[in-house]
Amino acid sequence: MPKGQNKPLYARGKPAIGAGLVVAALSAGSAAWAQTSPPPANTVDDIVVTAQRRAENVQNVPIAITAVRGETLQNLNITQPSQLSLIDPSVRFKQSLSSSASGLSIRGVGTSSFSAGIEQSISTVVDGVVLAVPSGLSTLSDIDRVEILRGPQGMLFGKNASAGLVHFITKRPKLDATEGELDVQIGNRGTRIVQAIGNVALTENSALRIVASHHERDGLIRNLFQDGVRTDPQDVSSLTLKYLWKPNEDLTVYISADRTESDGFCCQSTYRKVTPGFAPAVMNDRYGVVAGPKNLDIAASGPVVGDSYAQGASIQVDYALGDHTITSITAYRQFDAHGASDGDMTAVNYIDSNGGANKTDWFTQELRLTSPIGQHFDYVAGLYYYNSTASSLIRQRGNLNWIVPASQGQVIPIVPGASLNTVFENSTYNDVDSTSFAVFGQGTWHATPRLDIIVGARSTWDDAELDYRRALTPGTMPIPGSVPLQFKQSVDAHNLSWRASARYSLAQDMMAYATISRGYKGPGFSGLSAASATADQRVQPEIPTSYELGLKTAFLDRRLVANLALYSTTVKDFQAQVSDLSSPTYSTRITNAGEIKTKGVEFNLIARPTVELTITAGGAYTDGHYVDFNGVQCYFGQPKVSQGGPCTTPPANPTSPDGFFNAGGLSLAGVAEWVYGTTVTYQRDVGAGLHMAGQVNWNWQSDVNFAPSGDPGTIQKAYGLLGARIAVSSQDARWTLALLGSNLLDERFAAMIAPSPSTALNPGGYVQFFSPDSVRRFSVSLSTRF
Repeated sequence: MPKGQNKPLYARGKPAIGAGLVVAALSAGSAAWAQTSPPPANTVDDIVVTAQRRAENVQNVPIAITAVRGETLQNLNITQPSQLSLIDPSVRFKQSLSSSASGLSIRGVGTSSFSAGIEQSISTVVDGVVLAVPSGLSTLSDIDRVEILRGPQGMLFGKNASAGLVHFITKRPKLDATEGELDVQIGNRGTRIVQAIGNVALTENSALRIVASHHERDGLIRNLFQDGVRTDPQDVSSLTLKYLWKPNEDLTVYISADRTESDGFCCQSTYRKVTPGFAPAVMNDRYGVVAGPKNLDIAASGPVVGDSYAQGASIQVDYALGDHTITSITAYRQFDAHGASDGDMTAVNYIDSNGGANKTDWFTQELRLTSPIGQHFDYVAGLYYYNSTASSLIRQRGNLNWIVPASQGQVIPIVPGASLNTVFENSTYNDVDSTSFAVFGQGTWHATPRLDIIVGARSTWDDAELDYRRALTPGTMPIPGSVPLQFKQSVDAHNLSWRASARYSLAQDMMAYATISRGYKGPGFSGLSAASATADQRVQPEIPTSYELGLKTAFLDRRLVANLALYSTTVKDFQAQVSDLSSPTYSTRITNAGEIKTKGVEFNLIARPTVELTITAGGAYTDGHYVDFNGVQCYFGQPKVSQGGPCTTPPANPTSPDGFFNAGGLSLAGVAEWVYGTTVTYQRDVGAGLHMAGQVNWNWQSDVNFAPSGDPGTIQKAYGLLGARIAVSSQDARWTLALLGSNLLDERFAAMIAPSPSTALNPGGYVQFFSPDSVRRFSVSLSTRF
């Protein structure tokens, strides 16, 4: 190649490591061009990712990606997936009544559902294994790096990544080291974190890694009716065993087994607004609870219980067959959870127990063939099999007693003719068996030294069966509107998803790309409230189509890396939870709600002006709205059709104060239009064998409305979070002592705001959920390596 001519894209930045053993840097770095002299010491490190199922420089991947090291997560004190917005502004966490119904959203698209028959739109993957229940990953330990892929990603990864994918890659055993690590963190609000890691080189070609961790903190919410007991503490313990065997250069076997146990209820809500004369207002006055945006108290008579465990094992085998690599990943996992709390959040027994249980078992098998790079055409192809059994119980139990203005503070039965001691109960059981099989592949044609064409497709066959039961409990009465039911239904689908990209080298360290992708999220079942045995619980596939333009650049000898992405995504047959118009009670169901559209722009940059100083920044603008979304419940006070408004009275209950309408044209719920974040890190040796590091981070988001109806009462105003870390360590990093602070301005923000479940029982009232990060936290950590 003549001097000065650009290297082909496929020949740049070849990693000197295998496809499954890559090391990620702090942020995106540029491709490694031919140089006549060493790069400056303060260049931004290159990053190698596996976003296309092979190791490659992130600057060559035509996908919007955020990737950071586990060290960065530790420095930002990110200990659970819900905090990922601190490293990627496009990622948000949607809080709900339970951990299984909560989940991530990317670019405004995500799933919030209580149904065991509906999976998340954001796929969570750990070491190549898809988690059928993402909430099973409750804490982050021994993370090597995390890769966040935005936009439809299900073509190459597992299943149901219609809006994006988060891949956690943990650290593997080291073949040539016997060493240990102990990390201890103690902070305010009962924070206690301990992590112990041992790595043992068993032989010259095998090693064992053991990781044990315990995460504990006090709950945020006090129950003043029960002497101020905290309702939502965290108490999580985990143990992971990893074994690596590499008998020769052609074969690598990696085995991992883990178990995590959690003892605590995740998601206690509080009253944000109550209406005088009704039970919440009366009980709050009696026990000193002040409803409002900063309220961390409740006065509830019902018990709060919660526990779960997640466990599983996987085997990954990589075998070099000539220049090709065959990869097999076999995994079996389980998740089991129980939880319940006071459904009415008062000392009156309306629904004193609202919750249930769910258990999911799943088996996955992936077989993949990866070609070598360096030729004019390379590819990856594979087969994927998934089978799961999910069982869930949803139960409400109470006396259906309440206080209304007409009762003048006295507790009365809501059901005419019932006594105050009558026990009402609903128990709904769902068993869902799912099977999925897929064939996938992607090829890259290096058309010229500057131009690459990438095309891939995935053919998926899904089949699922539902066994639905709603039974009476002896000694209780059914909640009005519900009757015993039992039926079975099935749903199947075949889909072809695909992606086509073109990437072009504009200049040295400057690549532009254009990507079109058609995603897929498989079918499922509502499994919530069914009015009759003929109620159709089937939910059809969700289909996104996404267009993306991107620019990945590096300047000043790679002292500055800057990336930009513009996108537009339309999701048809969006799977969403809506109010059930056919039910005489206030119930919900999952359905194909219609169509949504989101578009926006994202940027991220990293600069190293000096060896000691690093500055990172990222931001996103998101314009998301519903194109067609029928069945949305009107907010309190929204005019009916007869009053010139959009709200239609539900046919099953014409006298209801509530109504329903099509939210087409309104903004997506839970989406901030503007978000940005920045982190500044300064570190240097200070003599006497010591190293100092200081870090400040700031994250901000604009107003968010959590209701698809546009309810003005469910708006969380704009806020910013300030965090900091200062650390001193030995120059060989044998020990590190650090002081960490998060939310230093003590900004109280809601992770979710929702109207009270029934307008008739608290008209104009609202409840809210708080993230553990919505209060100021300080902690001291000590890490030792030996």
